[in-house]
Amino acid sequence: MTNSFSSWCEAAGSIRATTKRLEKGAVLERYFASLDDVALPIAARFFSGVVFPRHDMRTTQVGGSIAFGALEAITGVDGDALHDRYVALGDVGDLARALYEEHFPSRPPSGSTLADVEAAFARLAATSGSNAKRALFREILEPLGALEAQYVVKLALGGGELRIGLKEAQVEEAVAKAFGRPIADVRRVNLLRGDIGEVALYARRDTLATARLALFHPIGFMLAQPLPTAEEIAAALPAPFAVEDKYDGIRAQAHVGVDESTGQLRVALFSRTLDDITRGYPEVVTALTAMATREAGRGTREEEDHTSRVPLPASLSSVILDGELLAFDPAEPSRALSFKAFQTRLGRKAPSAALIAERPVSFVAYDVLAADGALVVDEPYAERRARLERVAWPDDAALEGRPAVHGARLAPVRMVSTADEVERAFGDARARGNEGIIAKDPASCYAPGRRGKTWIKLKKAMATLDVVVTGAERGHGRRRGVLSDYTFAVRASETDPTLLNVGKAYNGLTDAEIAEMTKRLEALTVEKYGRYHAVRPEIVLEVTFDVVQASARHKAGYALRFPRIVRIRDDKPASEVDTLARVRELAGE
Repeated sequence: MTNSFSSWCEAAGSIRATTKRLEKGAVLERYFASLDDVALPIAARFFSGVVFPRHDMRTTQVGGSIAFGALEAITGVDGDALHDRYVALGDVGDLARALYEEHFPSRPPSGSTLADVEAAFARLAATSGSNAKRALFREILEPLGALEAQYVVKLALGGGELRIGLKEAQVEEAVAKAFGRPIADVRRVNLLRGDIGEVALYARRDTLATARLALFHPIGFMLAQPLPTAEEIAAALPAPFAVEDKYDGIRAQAHVGVDESTGQLRVALFSRTLDDITRGYPEVVTALTAMATREAGRGTREEEDHTSRVPLPASLSSVILDGELLAFDPAEPSRALSFKAFQTRLGRKAPSAALIAERPVSFVAYDVLAADGALVVDEPYAERRARLERVAWPDDAALEGRPAVHGARLAPVRMVSTADEVERAFGDARARGNEGIIAKDPASCYAPGRRGKTWIKLKKAMATLDVVVTGAERGHGRRRGVLSDYTFAVRASETDPTLLNVGKAYNGLTDAEIAEMTKRLEALTVEKYGRYHAVRPEIVLEVTFDVVQASARHKAGYALRFPRIVRIRDDKPASEVDTLARVRELAGE
């Protein structure tokens, strides 16, 4: 049966078995064309590495310990042996298949449909408590065949990555080819709706043109290309070009509009890792709500109610804004505080009134992705900026002495033409306490999830790299009880996610940060070798160093001399750490 989950697994196996992009696409095209309208959207989501639409904030919340516990209970293999097998295979899904093939060699596929598996994931998302979730996951896994078990585990733990050599962009291409639709139309509707499964149905029915913007699903952020000098930036962009400050905060996306499911005004904030962080910044929600409704003099109770049914004005109606969350000093509301000062607000789902008063946060907007219910990513930067400037943002004079209105403001911009002007802009930005500058081509469109040379950053006078932790070691002396020596890696290239170790750092974090990192790294540990913990690569660090030098000790072929941790980058996913090319550039090659 084509709609069976086992058929989907066979297609996934065929895709994994080839390194050729065209062959992967051909498998997907044939498979998508064979499905009915119930199975098609589920299959498209699963191949994109997600079990629910991206605008759906549910997660399975199945981690390694739950998966290992379920496999141990089903197969009877003890935990130490499971970890040994995992280290050899490198993937929990592959481990599940190997165990099933050994212990249940004659078990046939379960006969579950794609809809059955989707319903099982929904039950997992609705189940709370690790014991209850472990029991349910065992119940789901137990009747499956080996191939089905492999991919249920992969999907449950995946976090947006199946690890079969397939990206969502390739799923979009296959949808377009399977149903004879232009790839540009498919990609645009995926941005509009935030659900590749829904997009597949639009493509099959030839109704892509009818799709309308759905807010409250995160869209990929456009990224900037680093260049080391003002001269290179001036040479790379057509003059005059725009220059904005590079802020030392948390990159965020703000969605403001009417929620389709409730008919009520809603504000949502998403991090660079595409997580919903709205609850952590109520003052930003209040500020954007007040701007959307434009009701001067509303009472405090009404300002806090961000589900008002008041219609939105055109200037801030159905918008998606790109910007930065920054902490400000209540005594000097025009100057942002450092990222270290901002850290007291990170991870707080319900910050207290006292903490908000002490560290008020503002959303500083510097781009717009959608306005008045339509995407504007294809408009030139200059036109998008003009849209932002038509909104009535509070100015610095209005903020003085009024910490309550810290919640939203517009990032300043200047037009420059020469390297000297870039250097002055950089100096001014650093004097304001910001990291550096971002230079932007006024004609550039907004390319979600991509890095190009139409946005260029001049970040720091000292060189830094964003790296991901791959291992940690217990320290000595007063650090003997914590993991404090961190091995870190960069990506092989922009298209190759293979991680290459490039150094180890143990300086730069406070005792409190080290204690918190120890808890996180222990939870991410996949294997122990004496004092050393091999960990899942999820924690991103920004590191600085003296020089980059050739080294045969590290897979990257380079080592950082005297590396030091600048900060923990919880705002950045591991998929966006720097590449080997950046290391070579810093080495002067």
